[in-house]
Formats: sequence, structure tokens, C-alpha cells
Amino acid sequence: MRRHLSFAVLLLGSVPGALIQGALQGARAEDGACRDLPALSEAPPLAVGRVGGSDRVHFLRDAVERKGCPGASPECRARAYLVPGDRVLVGARRGPYLCATYLAPGGGGRTDAGRSGWLPAEAVAVEPGGTVAPEDWLGTWTRVEATIRVKPGARPGTLALSGDATWGSVDPERVRRGAINMGSLEGTVTPSGDALSFAMGESGTLPVGQGDATACKVWMRRLGPWLVDDNNACGGLNVSFRGLYRRAP
Repeated sequence: MRRHLSFAVLLLGSVPGALIQGALQGARAEDGACRDLPALSEAPPLAVGRVGGSDRVHFLRDAVERKGCPGASPECRARAYLVPGDRVLVGARRGPYLCATYLAPGGGGRTDAGRSGWLPAEAVAVEPGGTVAPEDWLGTWTRVEATIRVKPGARPGTLALSGDATWGSVDPERVRRGAINMGSLEGTVTPSGDALSFAMGESGTLPVGQGDATACKVWMRRLGPWLVDDNNACGGLNVSFRGLYRRAP
């Protein structure tokens, strides 16, 4: 039995209502924190990596969990681990360590089995980026409490996106009280390779830089098997589309 995710999941991926959301808002990788996906609006150097070697690779605690981590000391070693062949989304680098996010294949249900944390850079082979065509974006992409649908736009080369997200729908008590917050997004945009962005204006889709302070603004990346989303002001209280998505079968 494969047991490398038999830990109490800390999300990025386990906070109900959002896979890979602000488990630690404002924490930065340069300060030793690795708890969340970086903000796509800041154009981070995200890439796909694959765990190599012949043995399990443990995640390392960050500086928030234990002072002086990540590091090589036994105190920095977390219980959660990956095995050779596991794919991760790689973000910031801190010395010999990479901030990586793992999302278990399959998953689904009320929570997604995922984790972000530091890994030794020597244990992860970063895969070369490939060409992303408009059709590679197409499909229905899901994470806990959010769905993003991508279809061909009316004009060649464009994509029509729509999405729905909730906060609280996995909490039976909130469901009973009808205390579910909702959000939506919609836009038609021309992707630029593996990236796209847009803002929702009163008269339709706008370049993200032209959206006002209250506009729903969306940034996305298409990397490996995943769709990565970052957004601002696209829903009610606590609602966010931010996260790592799988394409539905």
C-alpha cells in the first residue's frame, strides 16, 4: 500500500472551500515559509518537477513550523513524503530547497489530498516547459468547491471561460443554515502560451490591467496536468477560485 500521503493534510489543499489557498497569508518564501502557491499576478517562475532517486523524499518543515527550517537537521524533517516519479508544481527556491506543491492523482471528494512544502532541490528534476496550444486549455477543471469551464471562443484562438465557486458547502452545519457564499467568473480571452489573464468589466472582458479596484481579476497558468488559478474580488466573503485544478474526465 502506498502511504506517502498518510498524514493529516495541511492545505494549501485541506482548508475546506479552497485547495491551496491562504494557509498563511502574507508569508513569503524568502522568509522561510512555503504554505501556498505564489501569486500569479507577480509572474512567479512556476514549473513542473518530478521526484527522482530510488527512495522516498520527505517534505521539510518551514520556518513557521520550526525556527531554522528548512534545513538538513532531523528536526526539520516532516512525516509526509513523496516517492520517485511523483510530480510536483515547483515555485520559489531558497538555497538548496524548492517550495513544491503535490496533488495526489485521483483525489476528489470533500477534500483533495495535497500538500505544499520544501523539498531538497537535488531530489527534484524540473521538467522543460512544453508548448501550450489553445486546445490544451479546454475542458472542465475542478478542485474542492470550485469548477472552471474552458471552451473555444467565438473567434479563432480565443477561449471562453466560466466558473463557479463556493465557501462553506463542505460544512454540513453551514449547508443546514444556508450560510454558503458563492462567486463566479466569466470572460473571453486569447491565451499567451501557458498563461492568460483578464478582468470582468461591466461591458465584457477587459485586459487585467484595466479592471478597477472592485473588478474580478483572474490570472491562470496551464502547467503539466494542472490548471493554476489566482484571482481577486471574484466572489463573496471568503470565496476564491485560487488553487490547483485537475481536468475532469
